[in-house]
Amino acid sequence: MSPTSLPAPVVLRPPELVIKAVSDGQRLGLQLHYVEGMGKELSKSKASWFAPGRVWVIEQNDASHAMAWLKRLYRGEFVDVDSGLAVVSAAMRAPQPDYFTQRLDVQVFPLAKADMAKGRYAVSFYYDQLCVAAMRALRGQFHPHAKAWQVQGDVDEILEALKSIALVEDVHVFVHEQPVVLEDLVASAASSSPIKVPSATPEPSLADGEDKAEGAGFMSAELDASVHFDFNPTELAAACRAAGLRDYQEVGVQHLITQTGACLGDDMGLGKSRQTVVATRLIAGKGRVLILCPASLRINWEREIHAVYPKAVVGIVGEDRHATLYGCGWVIANYERLGGLVRDPELSFEVMAVDEAHYLKEHQAGRTRNAFVMATRIPRRYVVTGTPLLSREIELHTLLRITGHWLGGLQLKEFKKRFSGSKERRAELAAALQGWMLRRRKDVLKDLGTKARQVRYISPPEGLGVYNEIYGDMSMYAMPKIVKLRQTLEALKTQFLIETVESLSEGDKIIIFCEYMATVEAMKTAFKASGINCVSLVGADSSKRRQQAIDAFQTDPSVTVFIGTTSAAGVGITLTAANYVAFASLPWTPALMRQAEDRAYRLGQLRDVMVIVPLIENTLDDGVWRLLQNKQETEDEVVESVRSALPGELAISVDAANAHLLLEAA
Repeated sequence: MSPTSLPAPVVLRPPELVIKAVSDGQRLGLQLHYVEGMGKELSKSKASWFAPGRVWVIEQNDASHAMAWLKRLYRGEFVDVDSGLAVVSAAMRAPQPDYFTQRLDVQVFPLAKADMAKGRYAVSFYYDQLCVAAMRALRGQFHPHAKAWQVQGDVDEILEALKSIALVEDVHVFVHEQPVVLEDLVASAASSSPIKVPSATPEPSLADGEDKAEGAGFMSAELDASVHFDFNPTELAAACRAAGLRDYQEVGVQHLITQTGACLGDDMGLGKSRQTVVATRLIAGKGRVLILCPASLRINWEREIHAVYPKAVVGIVGEDRHATLYGCGWVIANYERLGGLVRDPELSFEVMAVDEAHYLKEHQAGRTRNAFVMATRIPRRYVVTGTPLLSREIELHTLLRITGHWLGGLQLKEFKKRFSGSKERRAELAAALQGWMLRRRKDVLKDLGTKARQVRYISPPEGLGVYNEIYGDMSMYAMPKIVKLRQTLEALKTQFLIETVESLSEGDKIIIFCEYMATVEAMKTAFKASGINCVSLVGADSSKRRQQAIDAFQTDPSVTVFIGTTSAAGVGITLTAANYVAFASLPWTPALMRQAEDRAYRLGQLRDVMVIVPLIENTLDDGVWRLLQNKQETEDEVVESVRSALPGELAISVDAANAHLLLEAA
């Protein structure tokens, strides 16, 4: 081929930086071509990520200035900046006044029991620089745990500042009528964790020294104290008989209907959902019931309701149109969707049941705040969980407060001072929980077999070379290193688990729990390569795929292994086809471990269950196992003490001394 006939060289054109732009006349939102590492640079340059619109936002109303800013920021990067001028100019010529402000979710809360000198209202919103400026104009103090600003001024002043400074019209601000409580979050107790790894020293935070006036408050609510009711034994017996409940389950229904707030804390697998369905309908009469639960359990709750009340009209928040919920006798909402109900006080409920209520243990979480806001509107509130205490005594505080127990009326710091830190204090807490928490062992199921644990120390055939290399890497920070080490240990147990499955007898089935999705996929591939038929479940799976995996394991004799992450497969499902359970990694708390293994050991299980815990000696496994044993002691001294001390008949009383103590604390 002659030189003149050679093809022209390919010229790579840089991608256009600005994909989309939107302006409201003061804010400029930019959807930008992804360039690795530029997120941090954008943040340093005072841009903020606006998640609802998936754009970076700067305060700018001049196209040429915006383009100059982008050119400085992206100098040397392989992107076409200049082509963005037309996009940005067009956005500024046709501003959309409500594009940002209608998505900011601005809420104003009246405060109770706060330092009123610092303000009588709290304001929350998605991060927005102009809203922050409005809060500073109101002499606001930011409380990171509450994700809200405590501000001075009345509602009219707050609305005016938001409108004049941040362009937020009144129609986009939700003002709550019921007050919330803003109190200080207490520090965790000093930890003596057995898990320690050598690691790099974290860099100082970019925010260090910038705002020393941050508050330590979190949001909850001031709720009416729980009171007690008589019940109609004939009506109770008829409802329980119609629902096919066992004797001990009828006691559980009685426990709930005789109080305005309580905890049903039975062991996993004793039918808490069915008991709750019957109790809440008896309580609500013809009124509306709210079930709050993790997203993965919404279908389970719908099935439980229809199993007892086939003609019940059930609405699911996020799947059904909001307007249709007004015609439903039952509304099921997952924690992430509760905000939609918070903004509609006209949708009333007679009773609320919070499933897997330990999800509310973090006082500063948005779901906890929303649950408290809903609680101010609902007269009767119950928490349902087989794991009421995961690690620390103070995790019970939110559950006690949301149900109206007198202990929940104590400030968090007072609660911690009185009930944590020693065996004697935990015993006092356990005594105070009598009558509020009903907790039964599996021994109420006379036809249930036994459950045993077996710890097996193993030596992986591959050795620990990769593990030791990660352990010695001093460029990694502690938490990422711990994650990497645990992932490595999971993978090293694959061969042992394959050999365990191959040694099972005909008819045996096993559940294998991992902590990481990547391990589940890798392990599934390894099992299939060994001729073992298995199914899997991880959090990213759809509801349809989730149910298909469960059904295949439960009904298909050829499917002998179920592999899943503890977070996805360890809660809310029944896998009684299994008579073996194994943990490739240990969960962080004994309650979560027990909850996971009880997917097999529950109502409907007719065989004994063996739980296998493979550990690799002289690794992180040793520390995690010791940590679980330490946490088990705390749980035993509080929750299990309540269970073991239960009288033969329900004793529902609040003694006068406790009420007096509450008045003193207030």
